[in-house]
Amino acid sequence: MKRWTLVALPVLALGVAAFAQPAVPTPATIRIRMLQQGSRYLFEPANFTVRVGDVVEFVNVNGFPHNVQFDPAHIPQGALPFLMRAMATKMAPNLPASPMMTRPNEVYRINFAGAPVGTYNYFCLPHQALGMKGIITVAQ
Repeated sequence: MKRWTLVALPVLALGVAAFAQPAVPTPATIRIRMLQQGSRYLFEPANFTVRVGDVVEFVNVNGFPHNVQFDPAHIPQGALPFLMRAMATKMAPNLPASPMMTRPNEVYRINFAGAPVGTYNYFCLPHQALGMKGIITVAQ
C-alpha cells in the first residue's frame, strides 16, 4: 500500500499542475484628477503606467472645462483604431478626444483592454498651451 501511495502522489501532483491556470491579474482602475492650482492646469498624476486591461478614470475636479485628447502622431502603431473604439463618447467622430467636461466630479473612463503597448501622449485641449498634458505608458 505504501509503495502505491509513493507512486500515486507525484503523478497526481503533476496532473493537477498541468491543468492549473496561471493567475490573471485583476484589472486596476487608475484615477487621474484634472485640476487648476493657481495659474497651473494639470493632470494629477500626469505620467503613469497601466497594464493592458486597466481602466483609467479622468475626474474633472476644478478649473474646467477639461477634456482628454490623444495626439495621433505620438501613440503606438495601431493605437488609433483602439482609441476610437475605447473612447465611448468623443468630441468628434474621427478624433481621439473626449467631450468637454464642465461639471465638478464628472468622470470619463477609458478601458485599456486590448490596447497596443507603448506610450500615449495626451493633453487637455483648452489648457494644452498652459502645459496640461501627460503620458500614459501601457505595459503587458
